[in-house]
Amino acid sequence: MKARPSISRAAARGYTAVEILMSMSVLAVGVIGVFSMEKVTIASNVHAKNLAIATHIAQSWLGVLEAESTIWDENGLGKTTWLKSAPAAPAWFRPAFVEDSSFGPDFDELGNPVAKDGSYCVDLRISPFNGDSAEKAGTAMRRVEVRVFWLRDGVVPTPSLTVPAFPCRMVSAQVSLQDQSRLFHFVYLSGAVRQAGT
Repeated sequence: MKARPSISRAAARGYTAVEILMSMSVLAVGVIGVFSMEKVTIASNVHAKNLAIATHIAQSWLGVLEAESTIWDENGLGKTTWLKSAPAAPAWFRPAFVEDSSFGPDFDELGNPVAKDGSYCVDLRISPFNGDSAEKAGTAMRRVEVRVFWLRDGVVPTPSLTVPAFPCRMVSAQVSLQDQSRLFHFVYLSGAVRQAGT
């Protein structure tokens, strides 16, 4: 039988302090990387949630305006609530909150309509597709655009830029300005509504 070689003294001693420090530093780099990824993942999930809620709000408004168009007859928009409040020249405007339907421009962080000071805000822009003659004939159509916006995280106010406490506290025309628009995230949806006719 062959004799087994004896274990060297270096192997019998165990790990040196340098080896332990190197392995701990490699472990620390890995842990820091995991924590960094977790932070990015959480921020992405929050943004995805906000995007989904804002899209749902915009779709709700398109549905409400489509339903409201069913009472738009050859006599005009007089019976409607929000369609008639659009300015004559297409421009963004803030729809009013209507107590009877508990619906308006402000929505809370879960996407539920609130009377004021919500986390999400809605502006509308309504433009005619065809003229007055089509409306008298009962065949008119309007393009409806819905803009839902909410405050960005981490926006630092500057002397030229005032951050509102709630998004609907900023006037619709100001939201469209380049300096002010960087305060918000936006979702835009558009559709068309048709006059009910005769």
